[in-house]
Amino acid sequence: MYWLLEGFLKARTQLPPDKWETLVWFDRGKSSEVLQLTRMAPVRLLIPESCDVDVTFFTDSEDEEVQHYEIEKRYFQDPKEVWNLLDRDHINVLCLQRFILHPSLVAPTTAKLFEALILKAMNYDLKPAGYPYGQLKGKNPRVSIFLDELNNIAPSRGQGFSGDQQAGAILQHNAEQLRSQNVRLVASSHGWRKLRPGIRSSFQFLISLRGANYPSSEQPKLYRYNRLFEKLEPGQAIIAFPTKTFTDKIRIPWYGKGEDLGYIRYIGHLKPDVDKPRTSKASVSLEDLVLALKAVAQN
Repeated sequence: MYWLLEGFLKARTQLPPDKWETLVWFDRGKSSEVLQLTRMAPVRLLIPESCDVDVTFFTDSEDEEVQHYEIEKRYFQDPKEVWNLLDRDHINVLCLQRFILHPSLVAPTTAKLFEALILKAMNYDLKPAGYPYGQLKGKNPRVSIFLDELNNIAPSRGQGFSGDQQAGAILQHNAEQLRSQNVRLVASSHGWRKLRPGIRSSFQFLISLRGANYPSSEQPKLYRYNRLFEKLEPGQAIIAFPTKTFTDKIRIPWYGKGEDLGYIRYIGHLKPDVDKPRTSKASVSLEDLVLALKAVAQN
């Protein structure tokens, strides 16, 4: 994913700024991987208001940061507000998944997020900062969304938690609409079958890494090369184009770990809404009930 993101950034050098794609990176929060992004471009962290992200870069013997990278933060109350906080000149990192600890929050939160994206895109209301909107003539600017482990958002049946199909169904139903509105999805999955069938068929360009395996019923041409994919070395890949023509084996560079630069602490977590027990003004207290029973006993 780093390699693809860097490619998008390099492509900017050949284009005027109004043609740049706004880049959105979904942070999984598994480690300090976000710090690698700071080496490529300024980073904007998008964080829920009740949470925070503490970034610490390593220092030298004189307590000076070894390197300085530009990171800024923006906070949102509701996931659907995320799309109002994007900036063309930053890598926009959505720090949301790491704060969701309770399984019951996964489906409704991600569904709300993508519903808002689709509505904004279809209404030509997707407006990251930095573009001359008077020159776009009603079109959305190009937005690319990087989704590592998309199978966690749109899992195949039996691969996710109960109720996890909501966000995947929304994406599947609107995938073509998003593409037509200049929104590109760049995603990875740990396995072809782990991803919702209707979603995986929407991707036209496929990059196969070591261990990739395709079913003959869906990808008959790629199926023939499953053994080749299984024997790829770590760091090797093969790109399949929409015509199902292939590149030779290519080498994807190793970008290191975010922990080489510092570390990130994710503070807080999102809590599920708890229904409060209903009370009635006419309800009888325990004390009143005891007094009433005593009065009956005395009579």
